Amino acid sequence: MTSTGSVGRALLGASDASVLARGARLVSVAILIAIGISHVFWALLQWPLHDMDVYLAAATRLRSGGPLYAPGGPSFFAYIYAPWFAAAWIPLSYLPRAVVAIGWSTILVLATAGVGWIVWWRGRSGPVLALLVTPPLLAVSAGGNVQALLVLGLLAGLNRRSGPIWVALAASLKLTPILFCAVYVRRRQWWRALAALVLTAVLLLPALPMGLAGQLSFAARDIAAPSLLGAFPPIYVLSVVAALIALVVLPDRFAPLGAALAAVLALPRLFVYDVTLLAVGAVGACRPHHRERPTSPASDGAGPHRFDEQSAST
Repeated sequence: MTSTGSVGRALLGASDASVLARGARLVSVAILIAIGISHVFWALLQWPLHDMDVYLAAATRLRSGGPLYAPGGPSFFAYIYAPWFAAAWIPLSYLPRAVVAIGWSTILVLATAGVGWIVWWRGRSGPVLALLVTPPLLAVSAGGNVQALLVLGLLAGLNRRSGPIWVALAASLKLTPILFCAVYVRRRQWWRALAALVLTAVLLLPALPMGLAGQLSFAARDIAAPSLLGAFPPIYVLSVVAALIALVVLPDRFAPLGAALAAVLALPRLFVYDVTLLAVGAVGACRPHHRERPTSPASDGAGPHRFDEQSAST
């Protein structure tokens, strides 16, 4: 998909499509572009990095021997990740905030670009999916949230041998990505599913005596309303179960999409940027068009698009 015409067909539909179909697609793309512009404009105008400050504050508490988890504060700015992530920020907590802000922002912007690049070149719907995913990722990156790195790790690593590591890292930060283990179960990759579960437990168990459960419980009660859990608990359970059932009954290539949908629906508090996790599954469901992908003469076809290589079961 290297020509302008190919991109145009991806965005607006095939030239032989009906006027109604092309019109509907045009309206959808226009809405996505408008939403994307608003996200980008807000990100460039504000760039507050509030979540980065949460990570730095958690690292400072950890290094000084204070409580890592402190229920009772503003839930939107509470640290609710595994201890290892705060520990990783301890060296950065000694640096000037401006230095950390520049470095962290650069990493998040590059991760957002990486997600957009992978998604864009994935099949005919890739450009539309990129328009849907990239702007919210940029906006949440402006807040300093780790989401872009999390999505990139799952997108690039879920189907590789290192997949259980990426699932465990994501689950230790946002919990519900542990449902991506269902992909391995669906494919009868039992050892990979077990490895992801064990690694997640190793990363999260130290947090229990430190008060993570209490922090999560407080945060869920405080701002659960934006999610299905807060609004309609029975529908919440049914929706997550239905997504996992779909993962089992649909063809294998839709398994990551079912897991991603279940992971999003299972979140106790749901923000707009959380839907970017669906990119991990949607990309797997799209059929790639190898002849339209960019290639390098120096390579044998292994480029940025070769993220979905199926590895053998361990």
